Amino acid sequence: MNTRASGIYGQIRELRDQLDALAREGRIVMGTDSLNDQHTETASAVSAALSGLDQAIEATCWMETMATLEGTYPEL
Repeated sequence: MNTRASGIYGQIRELRDQLDALAREGRIVMGTDSLNDQHTETASAVSAALSGLDQAIEATCWMETMATLEGTYPEL
C-alpha cells in the first residue's frame, strides 16, 4: 500500500491514462441493468470519469506526506 501522497498522485495519473487508453480503443461499454440510471452513455460517462480523475490529479499534485515522529512512513 502506498503511504505517500506523491505515490497516490502517481497512481491516479496511471489510472487516468489506463482509462483513457481503454476508451480510445473502444473497449468500454456501460452496464444496461436497471441500477444504472445515471451513466447510460459511454462517452459521457468516460468524460465524467476522466474529468474527476483530472480534478484529483490537480488536487494531489501539491500534496506532501509528513513522516511520523520516528521519521518513517508506515503503511496504513
